[in-house]
Amino acid sequence: MPKDVQENKNPWRLSKWLGCPTVNSGGLESPASKGGSPLGWIVVPVILLVIWQVAAVWLNQPWIFPPVTRVIYQLMHPLREHYASGSLLSNTFISLLRVLLGFLLAALAGITLGIAMGSISFVRSGLEPIVEVLRPLCPIAWLPFAIAVFKRGTLPQLFGFGYTRTVFDQVQLGMVFVIFVGGFFPVLTNTLDGVTGVRRNYLLLAQALGAKRRQVFLHVYLPASMPMILTGLRQGLGLCWFVIIAAEMLPGAESGIGYLLIYASDNAAMDIVVAAMLIIGSIGALLSLLMRRIMFGLVRWHGKEI
Repeated sequence: MPKDVQENKNPWRLSKWLGCPTVNSGGLESPASKGGSPLGWIVVPVILLVIWQVAAVWLNQPWIFPPVTRVIYQLMHPLREHYASGSLLSNTFISLLRVLLGFLLAALAGITLGIAMGSISFVRSGLEPIVEVLRPLCPIAWLPFAIAVFKRGTLPQLFGFGYTRTVFDQVQLGMVFVIFVGGFFPVLTNTLDGVTGVRRNYLLLAQALGAKRRQVFLHVYLPASMPMILTGLRQGLGLCWFVIIAAEMLPGAESGIGYLLIYASDNAAMDIVVAAMLIIGSIGALLSLLMRRIMFGLVRWHGKEI
């Protein structure tokens, strides 16, 4: 047996533990397809945590660089109240509720308008200049406008209710609007590109088979543009989560994980700040993973068509 083949059969080779790609008869195999190596998922985080803990103990300034143990303590007590501003869990839930509502509105409006602009020429010619002017604006730039228009109005007040003593009293209309703006344009532009990028062969074949306009839309335009629509939804959801964290750090916010982060920073509670940062990053990663799973399940055929 050749020497290189014997080396590839060695289960303890260094490349396996370092996560390096391996070559087999089917070509290059990425370790990511198997979930990564033990070194990347266990050993490296443990080493980083040990370095973090040693450095924090040596520095001995927890108001600047908190030890790992104090951060873990905060994460293990998510229901603990902080400065009468709520707990980690309650503030995280409020942020997620705001993001969910704003993202759903952005997805509905972005997909509908993107399909209309992609399939109806006069709609696109009339709206595209406005979209191109507004799209480059940072969503945070809309905060003064949202505060001026919606003031401190909440979701129950929009429907004629007063103070309902529910979590919906923390859903400010101004924040929902800013989140909506953040998620709307990625969904719109990707949907528009998906609809306008449908292959002409598909349309000609559908017309040759006698398909009507409604059938062409449902069975050609919509499935063919679905990968780009899902890409826009994934980008929009990530941007919505980014926007809400920034919006909650600005004056006027009274709850949310971003608000708790900046409030804890003002009180030199860096263990709470780092715990909030870890929660923000973890939720962002989970949302991205969820959207990727949905994309994979809905468009398994993408990239395999002839």
